Amino acid sequence: MVKALIFVVIGYLSGSIPFSYLVGRLVTGKDVRREGSGNVGATNVFRVAGRRAGIAAAAGDFAKSFLPVLAAGLAGLEPVWVAATGGAVILGHCYPVWLGFSGGKGVNSAVAVFLVIFWPADVVFGIVWLSCFGLTRWVSLASILAAATLPLTLAVKGVDGSYTLLALLTAIFIAYRHRGNIRRLLDGTEPRIGEREKA
Repeated sequence: MVKALIFVVIGYLSGSIPFSYLVGRLVTGKDVRREGSGNVGATNVFRVAGRRAGIAAAAGDFAKSFLPVLAAGLAGLEPVWVAATGGAVILGHCYPVWLGFSGGKGVNSAVAVFLVIFWPADVVFGIVWLSCFGLTRWVSLASILAAATLPLTLAVKGVDGSYTLLALLTAIFIAYRHRGNIRRLLDGTEPRIGEREKA
C-alpha cells in the first residue's frame, strides 16, 4: 500500500512539471499564461512560440506522463494502482503545484497514460483526433471527441475495470477542462489553428 501510494504521489509531482510554461519562457521570455489562450499547454505554446517550441513542450508533457505510469506497471502494481498513478499524472498536469494549481487541459498527458495502459485506445484516439482536426482545424473539438473514444474502446475490448473507469473519468474531465472552448464553439468564436482568436 505504501509503495503504491508513493507511485501515485510521484505521478502527481511528475505530471506537475510545467514543461509548456518552461519552454515558453525559454524560447520567448513570455509567460504563456498571459499569452494566446492563457492555457499552460503545448497547443498554446505552439500559438505563442511557434511549431518547434510547441513540439518540445508536447514532448516534455508526454514524457513526464508516460514514465511514471510505465514505472508503476513495471513495478508490478495492481491495475487499480497503475490507474491511480495515471489519474494523478493527469491531475498534476492540469493542477500543477508549481504554478498555483493552474495548468493544461490534460489531453497530451492522457494520450501518454493510455499508451502504457492500452495502446490500441491511442490508435483510435489518434484516428478520431486527426480526422476531426483535419476537417475543422479545431484542436479543442478534436480533443473532446477523441477523448470520448477512450472509455468506449476499453469497454469494447474488455480491459480491466480500473482502466475503463479511469478512461471514463478522463473523458469527462477533458470535456470539463474544455468548457470554455465548448462555449466558444457554440458561439462561433472558437479560433481554428492558424487563426487569431476572435474578440
